[in-house]
Amino acid sequence: MKFTFDLPTSLWREPSARFVDLAGHLEAAGFDRFGVADWRYYPDLYVHMTACLVATERLALESLVTDPFVRHPALTALAHATMDDLSRGRVVLGLGGGLEQPAFWPGERVHPLEAVRDAVEICRRLFRGEEVSYQGKVISVERAKLNFKPFRASLPILVAARGRRMIELAGEVADIVHLAAFFVNLTHHREQLEHVRAGAARGSRPMGSFEIDISMPCSISDDRAAARRAAKRPAAQGILWMAGAEKYSRQRADWRRPTEFDVPDHVITALAKWDFWTQPYLPLELADLITDDVLDQFALAGTPEECAERLRDLHATLPDVTGVRLYALPPPSDSWYGGYVTMSKAMGRMISLANAG
Repeated sequence: MKFTFDLPTSLWREPSARFVDLAGHLEAAGFDRFGVADWRYYPDLYVHMTACLVATERLALESLVTDPFVRHPALTALAHATMDDLSRGRVVLGLGGGLEQPAFWPGERVHPLEAVRDAVEICRRLFRGEEVSYQGKVISVERAKLNFKPFRASLPILVAARGRRMIELAGEVADIVHLAAFFVNLTHHREQLEHVRAGAARGSRPMGSFEIDISMPCSISDDRAAARRAAKRPAAQGILWMAGAEKYSRQRADWRRPTEFDVPDHVITALAKWDFWTQPYLPLELADLITDDVLDQFALAGTPEECAERLRDLHATLPDVTGVRLYALPPPSDSWYGGYVTMSKAMGRMISLANAG
């Protein structure tokens, strides 16, 4: 399996130099990719990605994810092609439907599914060195062309998805299908993989000709209890997403709770009062509501050895899954940076054990 590291951007308060230094620790731990979020008014992802590429030798950097709305896809393609040239082929372009951004445009996003399809088409043709004139349903471009030769015409494009239609689009067009639900349930993953398969068939692509990775909120530590406490924060985020109980999920008329979702209603009601987009810490009284059986539905949490065993079992059960994105939160430490550096060592042991199994 390939391993991608990701951290909650809204929680990071360290200087950018420490973010870049963290990339070196991730490379040493054996991660394949470092996913950097495009979160508005936090440090710019392209600056962070570029600095991390310069500071490492093997680690790939992945925009996880940007969207077609705030930046025109032609400019997104330009940035990624430039970074890919600089790093000699260590960049992944990650795209998703995005969130409402009233500071940038009024009203709702228009047709996010079609916008992602348009963005993939424009970026892919630019990476091939073509002059692109394209009239999309949402996004268009006239006579766009990169004035340098891209290092890779096949720069990989990831599409992140939670809903059925976006998952099918990812299966149809993406080099990496990213199943973004924070829900660690085998039956649910099998259902999602069937949607991937349907999209792949529509695109006349055989399964196995592209990557499929899944999100795994996690906290890994030799101190098992501390790891499981820390994992409750991203688990709570996953519960609210999958329940359709936070502000963006509530706006989605197409969202339905998975049939396998099994969280008591009183827990959902209590968690819904917490806004994880603006409140970085999960109150203790809410964390206490997340029992061990609920936690294990939404997070990978514990010692490196037990988490590696769980990942080996998952891969054996879901062989189409080629990688995991570890959305990581360390146990409390003197600093976020220190916590992540310490956890990177434990995660390195887990990666080694998982891949050896």
